[in-house]
Amino acid sequence: MKDLGWKLLSVAIATTMWFMVISINQPIDTRSYSTTLQLVGEETLTARGLTVANREDLTNTKVSIKVKAQRTALDRLSQRQADLISASVDLSDLTYAQDGDTITLPVDTSVGGGATGYTVESKVPGSVEIQVETLAAKEFPLEVSLNGEVTEGTHLSTPKLIPETIMVKGAKSAVDSVVAVRLSVNAADAVQQMDLQVKPVAYDKDGNTVNGVTFSVDTVTVSYSLNEAKQVPVQVSVTGSLADGYHLGEITCTPKTVSVIGAKEDLDKLNVISLDQIDVSGATSSISHTFQLSDYLPEGVKLEEGSSAVVQVFVHVDRGEEKTVTVSSDQIHLTNGQDGYQYHLPDSISVSINGEASQLAAVEGSDLSGQVDVSALTEGEHTVSIDWNLPSGITADSSTVTIEVTAAGSDESDTES
Repeated sequence: MKDLGWKLLSVAIATTMWFMVISINQPIDTRSYSTTLQLVGEETLTARGLTVANREDLTNTKVSIKVKAQRTALDRLSQRQADLISASVDLSDLTYAQDGDTITLPVDTSVGGGATGYTVESKVPGSVEIQVETLAAKEFPLEVSLNGEVTEGTHLSTPKLIPETIMVKGAKSAVDSVVAVRLSVNAADAVQQMDLQVKPVAYDKDGNTVNGVTFSVDTVTVSYSLNEAKQVPVQVSVTGSLADGYHLGEITCTPKTVSVIGAKEDLDKLNVISLDQIDVSGATSSISHTFQLSDYLPEGVKLEEGSSAVVQVFVHVDRGEEKTVTVSSDQIHLTNGQDGYQYHLPDSISVSINGEASQLAAVEGSDLSGQVDVSALTEGEHTVSIDWNLPSGITADSSTVTIEVTAAGSDESDTES
């Protein structure tokens, strides 16, 4: 029994010394860790048509957590911080929330993944404000912004997008501020890869990025192809008749040709760019008209960068020279004459003709002919208009002739026509 007491005392001393060694080698320490705040239970709000307006700010919030534990435990925590430390705000109880509410909720922390021996001494922030707002959604067409320049002689097609539109979702105030959703593409990447996966970005009216919204797709497929270039002539024509005494001069287009780009199969079909006809009816002065070329290009074809976007067309209308010629009455043909009447014309008729000097010089009275409809004429003298047949480029002033109509068999000295 005497030895047993000494043995028990030895065990007690050894145990005490063991705990002392453990305490010396495994001291209790405190360390600070940082993790990103998570939102849980958001479906409680979305089911009621609500959302967290400041969601992006909250999910970017860093929570600083001070943890107390043995050093070896803290070392393990440091090595697996992403798995063993979390901070969150639970929204599942916000069944009472309304649009416009600002609600303060506590930040919940989890340390050690369920293991014991860890004590959270502090967390900053300990609570956060939740801004509740109506959930909204709106569809936008996607726009592509090509950044940088391609090498000279390289032409990219108009990009094809999948999808072509995108749904923007988020707090109503944020969605309402969006005016455009753009895809930023690097020109060098477009040439090398052709098919790109690009993240959409929302912008407001001032060109600033709109945060706090989500998209119906995370990325958009932007596809390019390499195009060819081609010089294509521009063509225009006129319709209508100028005022009497005026003639049509040169029609000029500036530029006469334009450089367009497109797929080879599209360019092979495009040999001329035909503009709308210009109406010159009754014109007494030259006409100028500007055409927007993009309105006359087929789908898939566009102007090469640096080419003029417009064509200026100038239609020259000239009064020209005037000349008087004498036309024999033999060159005037009477139409629709009635039986029982004779029609008498003067021996010759003077008429003023107009045109370019070189054309007028070559025209004589013998080159003209005309006709008069006498179907409505009865006995007596009548002044009627002559419908002239004129050489190309020549116009005639309005002219008339006096015709005497007599009954057949009457004594008249004038020549019958």
